[in-house]
Amino acid sequence: MTHITDLPVNDAGNGWTNILAPRVARPSLSGDVTCDWLVIGAGFAGLAAARRLSENNPEHRVVIVDACRVGDGASARNSGFVIDLPHNVGTDLDNLDMQRRSLRLARAAVKQLENTVQTNAIDCQWSHRGQYMAAASDKGEAVLDGFSAGLDALGEPYQEVSAHDLKSAIGTGYYRRAIFTPGTILMQPAALVRGVADALPETVELYENTPVTGSQFGSPHQFATPAGAIRARQVLLAVNGFAPAFNILKGRIFSLQLLASMTRALSQGELAELGCKPDWGVVPALPFGGPTMRLTQDRRLVMRSVFSYRHSRRVSADQYQKAKTLQAQQIQARFAALPKGIIEHTWAGSITLSQNFAPGFGKQADGVYSAVCQNGVGVTKGTISGILAADMASRRDNPLIADMEALGVPNRLPPRPFLDLGIAAKLKWWVHGSRVDG
Repeated sequence: MTHITDLPVNDAGNGWTNILAPRVARPSLSGDVTCDWLVIGAGFAGLAAARRLSENNPEHRVVIVDACRVGDGASARNSGFVIDLPHNVGTDLDNLDMQRRSLRLARAAVKQLENTVQTNAIDCQWSHRGQYMAAASDKGEAVLDGFSAGLDALGEPYQEVSAHDLKSAIGTGYYRRAIFTPGTILMQPAALVRGVADALPETVELYENTPVTGSQFGSPHQFATPAGAIRARQVLLAVNGFAPAFNILKGRIFSLQLLASMTRALSQGELAELGCKPDWGVVPALPFGGPTMRLTQDRRLVMRSVFSYRHSRRVSADQYQKAKTLQAQQIQARFAALPKGIIEHTWAGSITLSQNFAPGFGKQADGVYSAVCQNGVGVTKGTISGILAADMASRRDNPLIADMEALGVPNRLPPRPFLDLGIAAKLKWWVHGSRVDG
């Protein structure tokens, strides 16, 4: 059996989770379990997969485990966007078919999530507010030009937003202009992932705080946990950047750490001083050129802007403080009327990428399937990859499987230490080239 030591680290700083009412976690696994299907990972991909497996196979036993409490992992640490558009709109106008495939996949995920939210009355600030892609420099504006060209080629709706109108919308004159796209949903990610977990069918057994510490693929597949063991006929991995610990996609995917901060709730007077809409989301035109920003329905600013590549899952106190200081400066640069010292929470999260931005999707071995590597669009890509992996494993026809498979498979990465040096250099180059929008 392969011992697994690469496990999630909960820094307990996630503002999205900390501002919610306490939740009683499902019990951890104790003893031995035998099941037809095991899903490892209870983020958006794993929860979608477990639900779909239960729907496809109502007579089968479906078990899902997560190393943490639901709402403590990476799915609850994003910036609260459910994005429908592919990130590379405008950069590859010669391959519109691939972008249309990505659109179909993302919108199927949005539809599924919205149905779950509405059917189960999940209180997660779900709102059809769309998003602004904003630029503060010549480089950023060039990206917006390409973005609008891509949207035109796809026949997608959008609005050009002047600096004046953008200030009225988000309360800052920092940016030169933006493009508004209406399809993005804004939400509270910790509340959403908790709600999706609590809405699982009764036929799905969820065990929280149950890390998998050993794995052996075979017939049956066997897994160790701190207080028990699992034997499964088939397994679906929804562990994102932890897949290599299971010897899946080893040498093909890597993770970046990100840090974010959340302010206290602004007063009604402070919000009135900004003169903006009550709920908005901004992404920078240059991906590493400034913070991704949210103003939530409960009047909190969220800033995510620090990227790094490290081998350790742990972040030092000094790194948290540096991120908090930078994000406080970014708030002041954009919203000078706000007082200093209003950040209450700073936390780390991660995104998992492949060199060619292909997903880690599909059959990996007999009875082993994966829905990992969402390349920075975890909510929609995670949800749809979980659904489609469950359909593939259940041998259910779904035309969207062809769309997912057309996105390719992750390229093999260079060996370490060349990989480490290459990623660090590339990240430094991206950040340096984008700094003008920061």
